[in-house]
Amino acid sequence: MRGLNRFVLLVVLLGAFACKKANDPNNETEHEAVNAVDLRFFQEGVLVATFTAEDPDGDGGEPPSRIDKILLKEGTSYTVEVVLRNIVSGASKDISDVIRQQGKEHEFYYIPSGVNLNVSKTDKDAYGFPLGFMSNWLVGIPKATGTIKLKLMHKPRIKGPADDPSKGHSDLSIDFPVEIQ
Repeated sequence: MRGLNRFVLLVVLLGAFACKKANDPNNETEHEAVNAVDLRFFQEGVLVATFTAEDPDGDGGEPPSRIDKILLKEGTSYTVEVVLRNIVSGASKDISDVIRQQGKEHEFYYIPSGVNLNVSKTDKDAYGFPLGFMSNWLVGIPKATGTIKLKLMHKPRIKGPADDPSKGHSDLSIDFPVEIQ
């Protein structure tokens, strides 16, 4: 019985010291909630459009307060940058750099539905694995309407070079309506 008590005490002590608290600044897996996203579209280095989704109260609760329809020209290509924000009490804070620094634990996915759209991620994390803050979008033909799901997956210690979009847990999942004109 005495050995069992020592074992239980050891397990409790290890648990108390092994877990980092959410307010620990060295904990790379913690970040503020992402409740706003801007997709910034560029052609030849010039910003041509920004499309936004906002859900100030986060997942659950009220539905998103804003999801812009992404309008694209058929047969065109764009360079797209994702900007992540946290909105608290009406103030918006860019948290893209925090997530980018934690790139080895995150990856964006772009999943089109009902539209001829090919998206390729162009940036990489510290290990050379895809990240997805930057991407190229090749818009096909014909004109159509559909959606593109933007997912930010959190993958602490499990990220690989060619992961499925379901690997890890979702920090963000937004269905943007898309119209190819």
